[in-house]
Amino acid sequence: MEQDVRTIRRALEQGTLAADAALEQLVGLAHTAPMREARIDAYRLVGDVAGRAFDASWETAERAAWALLEIARHADAPVERRGLVLAVGRGFRNVWLMPFVHARLADDDPAIAAAAIAAAGGLGFAGLEEAVASRFLGADVDRALRLAAIAALGRMGAASAAARLVPFLAGEPDEAAAALGALTEIRTTAGVEEATALLDRDPPREVLVAATRYLGEIGRLEVLPTLRRLARHEDAELRMAASLASRALKAERQKDAGERILVALTERDRAVRAALARRLRTLPVEEVLEQAQMLLGDDAEGVVQVVGEVRAAEVTKFLLGLSADAKLPVHVRARAVGSVEANEPWEREALAKVVATATEDAVRASAAQTMGAFLALDEVFRRLGALAEDPAPLLRGAFLWALQLAARPAALAAEDRAACERALKRALADPDASVRRRAAYVAGNLHLDALAPVLVELAKSEDARPDLRIAAFVGLGELAVPDVLDGLVGLFKREEEPQPLAAASRAIAATAQAHPELRLDLTRVQGKLAHLLKAEDAVVREAAVRLAGLAGGAVPAGALLAMAGDASPRVREEALTALGRLRAHEAEPALLAAMDDADPGVHERAAEALLALGARAGMERVLEWVSGEDDAAARARIAARLAFPPGDARAHLAALNAALERLSDRDPAYEPLLALKVRALEADRPGAQDGGAVDAAIVALFPTWTRLAKVKGFESLGKSLRTAESLYQSASGLADADLSPPIVLWMKCMEGYVHAWLAPRLQALQRDHSGFCDHVDHLLGSAWPTYQRFVAERWQDRVEVGPTRVEVPLRSVSNALREFQERRMKRLDSPLSVTEWARMMVFFAVDHATGVRNVFKVSSKNPDQVVRLAHRLHTLAAVRNVVTHRSAAGAATVEAFRRGYYAAFEELTRLA
Repeated sequence: MEQDVRTIRRALEQGTLAADAALEQLVGLAHTAPMREARIDAYRLVGDVAGRAFDASWETAERAAWALLEIARHADAPVERRGLVLAVGRGFRNVWLMPFVHARLADDDPAIAAAAIAAAGGLGFAGLEEAVASRFLGADVDRALRLAAIAALGRMGAASAAARLVPFLAGEPDEAAAALGALTEIRTTAGVEEATALLDRDPPREVLVAATRYLGEIGRLEVLPTLRRLARHEDAELRMAASLASRALKAERQKDAGERILVALTERDRAVRAALARRLRTLPVEEVLEQAQMLLGDDAEGVVQVVGEVRAAEVTKFLLGLSADAKLPVHVRARAVGSVEANEPWEREALAKVVATATEDAVRASAAQTMGAFLALDEVFRRLGALAEDPAPLLRGAFLWALQLAARPAALAAEDRAACERALKRALADPDASVRRRAAYVAGNLHLDALAPVLVELAKSEDARPDLRIAAFVGLGELAVPDVLDGLVGLFKREEEPQPLAAASRAIAATAQAHPELRLDLTRVQGKLAHLLKAEDAVVREAAVRLAGLAGGAVPAGALLAMAGDASPRVREEALTALGRLRAHEAEPALLAAMDDADPGVHERAAEALLALGARAGMERVLEWVSGEDDAAARARIAARLAFPPGDARAHLAALNAALERLSDRDPAYEPLLALKVRALEADRPGAQDGGAVDAAIVALFPTWTRLAKVKGFESLGKSLRTAESLYQSASGLADADLSPPIVLWMKCMEGYVHAWLAPRLQALQRDHSGFCDHVDHLLGSAWPTYQRFVAERWQDRVEVGPTRVEVPLRSVSNALREFQERRMKRLDSPLSVTEWARMMVFFAVDHATGVRNVFKVSSKNPDQVVRLAHRLHTLAAVRNVVTHRSAAGAATVEAFRRGYYAAFEELTRLA
């Protein structure tokens, strides 16, 4: 009887089930488990086996890696794609997975790119360190991706990136703590001076814990004063952190290289072994190598992995020596040269020498593959180009591997692209099938569109094995070149094998969807599709359903409707998508039923199909789902595509308003639904304003808008403000209209602007955390009584905004400084509220004789102006809170709010 994933994992952990026996079951569950989460759980466990967990053999690990790459061709939904990429990252040091992750680092979907960064950390290859560090540590990179990169570099023990992580210790708390965690995993002393200085400055809690742990783990006695202080702390969590750091410090001070190597060698899980091996980095490298040499005869393969983690110049020389030792098995020599971190020119020269002079093809290939991750594209051609014509297929394939790792498709110059095309065209005609197969995948990954006809010919050739045809189809799907679409349909018609058939269907679908202007004629495969829909193999049925949805009536909708109840979850999902594409209105009951399916993975497909139908019941069901609790990113994607049929918008307003009420304004689906409401209201009013009129209405009260709307980086905030104004213009004349949403969006725009303006200034102040907190102590101590009287003359506790009365008590202003009083820093990774910024402006944007200083350095010498503006901002935020949480906003309130909002925003921009 088939077991579920949890049962299989438990059996693997307990040793009652072997990894090779579990793999077949897991691959089956990855395709057929009825629930999306169960399939993703199966991916993860296959990834563990690919990383040689559970004492898996190399052969089993390789089979698991190939299974993951095959699953990747079937994981279409964004949530599943992300889960699959993360699962690939569990395949620790599985070289077959490295190119897949490398390619996904450049994915257009930020969620997939983030997953690929995490996966790069999990694979732990030195060759991926530069790709992650150079792309994702920059100040212009999305913050979430940057944090993911810091964590990944730590997880992979990226000694080469340690110096790049140290500057983050002076940044915001979350980045500083993440960088300290990464330096701890890397086990480098690169950040000792900065971490010690952090402890001297009484840092925020998370930084304090991370710095203490870091210094303890690498054995630095500078941490002792902090450990003693924390050991007496009233907070149990901090006492425990100190205790753990103390144990780590004691263990690190016992510098026995032989013991540390033996501890690592006796650990069978390779990922754990690598973490233990990094403890050798803080020891004298000559002692480590002396012990390694003595243990080489007992476990050469293990010694290679353990010593390879040290990442020092002497270690590179040791590994190169092993690669030339004829007494060692060839696979050990190949892994030795594959463990080299070739980020120095002399190391690449040494590897090039191995490629040129080694007698075993496996050793030469390993050296070439290692070089590819560290070379620029022109160097690959110069240093390794001769391998393209080597007599050994393994070496010709190694050249393609190196080419793929060195090339950046989006940045390929015309000359480099032409060189890659020539090399791949030659490889696609190689006499060895394995070289042709790899060339097909590389051609797709590098987006070499000119090779699409060559891939068609490869799939068409009489001697093309199924794996070759799959590779050709996968490459064509990546390219999505319209000129070969007709040829792809012909290849699908002649294909009989299930897996190539599925790959061909995906290539056709990818090309058709990338070029919607093309007319896809599937009449010549109409009969075949009808036949394939009845196939026993679920992979074949899935392929048929996929194309039937693109066939424009070539397959009756009734046949597809029957597939919506198929036993295979992937067939059911494709059937729902197909019914939507065909706009099969008779399928509406089945689609509505699918929205109640137990599997959340089905919901998004059904929602997309219902959108295509546009029926009222379907639209209202989609609105319910979009404002529900399924995956937020999936709901936001559907919300952005919602559109009401012409003349039918008014009928949906009640359901739309109900959906908005269920959502927080922070939910990613909230703004798309508000934009939909704007369109619905405008469709009902012939005199609705266009975009130019909306801008003109804003400028009439906010002249700076003309300039601000063009500022780079303000686009998303500007969209919120325009949507708010459009919603106000569209709804203001309606009886009983709730005008709260425009107020929420207006304030969201202001919140983002103020945060972007003041957060860097506050961050700079928090770098001198101790000094800044001392300044706050003065403000709330001797300075506050006198300064409070000054502020009170300009501050009104009760304010009326139209008919709405709000409370903005002066006594609450000092709450914004409470964290600084408690020696904590404010987290600035997400926007602070306008209320909090307004309160801080009272203390940090004013020069006053009591000692209050304009440390924010705003462009105003007039304390009266700043305090009054802070009061207005506080008032606007209070109105926003009232209409969000306690009452609807009527026309009089929103009119008064709008005038005050634009006037305050205008004045605010003058202080920037």
